[in-house]
Amino acid sequence: MYVCVCHAIRCRDVKEAAGQGACRAAEVFRRAGVKPQCGRCLATMRDMLDEAAPPLLAACAAE
Repeated sequence: MYVCVCHAIRCRDVKEAAGQGACRAAEVFRRAGVKPQCGRCLATMRDMLDEAAPPLLAACAAE
């Protein structure tokens, strides 16, 4: 399923980015080599990052 239709970022792309340490939606976009466009995907992407890597959240919060 597409999370970001503007840039064709899929669920698996977000999960892969989370697995590689992405804590924020901006990091997912950076890894894809694009910038957010309309912003409709941001809330969904944040939720997916939170669910994909709960232990990572503590490390992200410490930044």
